[in-house]
Amino acid sequence: MNIKEALAFAAEILKKGNIQAPVREAGALLAYVLKKDLSYIYAHPEENLPGSIEGEFLKAVEKRGSRMPFQYITNHQEFMSLDFYVDESCLVPRPETEILVEAALNVVKKYEKPIRVLDIGTGSGAIAVSIAYYDRNTVVDAIDISESALNTAMKNAKRHKVLDRISFINRDFMHFAAKEPYRVIISNPPYIPRDEIKNLMPEVADYEPVIALDGGTDGLDFYRAIASGLKNLLTPDGTVLTEVGAGQHAMVRGLFEKEGMSVLVLKDLAGIDRVVVGSLSETFFL
Repeated sequence: MNIKEALAFAAEILKKGNIQAPVREAGALLAYVLKKDLSYIYAHPEENLPGSIEGEFLKAVEKRGSRMPFQYITNHQEFMSLDFYVDESCLVPRPETEILVEAALNVVKKYEKPIRVLDIGTGSGAIAVSIAYYDRNTVVDAIDISESALNTAMKNAKRHKVLDRISFINRDFMHFAAKEPYRVIISNPPYIPRDEIKNLMPEVADYEPVIALDGGTDGLDFYRAIASGLKNLLTPDGTVLTEVGAGQHAMVRGLFEKEGMSVLVLKDLAGIDRVVVGSLSETFFL
């Protein structure tokens, strides 16, 4: 089988699997397996694939055709211009979460150094690693109930040379007590209402860890826990930043305001209210 034949065969399988861009994804998968860029793939259509490469490619196509996320097949996802290892232990980092991290970095740089940061539900470590990578005056505690997710996060911290400034805590946040308060708390917690998970696209519902999606009956369980613990977790001049699902910002804002916080809401690039920022001191550093 040559490259042209392989691409045509793969595109047909992906089309049957209802993949939205089967031709593009077929090319991306073959480029990944061959360890070449796309320009090479399209410039050498008559090149024959070695048997081992053909087999690896067909396995990857079969996985994608069954709606496994592309990122779990390649174990790569770019986030904040950094390359993260991802697998089925954690959610795939989303572009909208970069809004959360960028806002947190703007906050962090305004405080006196060093800054203690808490990342709740760290997953792949995308948030914690990005904060530590882009602000060298931070130390981060990254908490997650999943030991396998923490192993992935530690791998990413080592990859980006910030392992010495991140402490990974394998604990249920609902029972977490901080030894001392943090200046900044940041979280992209589970926020999908439990009954809605089954209706998500197959890449999410069938492959991403339910524990990282399930926000309880109304999707707000973790926001309630974060809000109720803020006075013990946060310094008096501290800031909390959380990502929220579409339509949840008003409810989360209310939870924070009930705890005496001043609140700002930030939109993502699609104009959706995506990040809720709270301060106990009525001072915002954004």
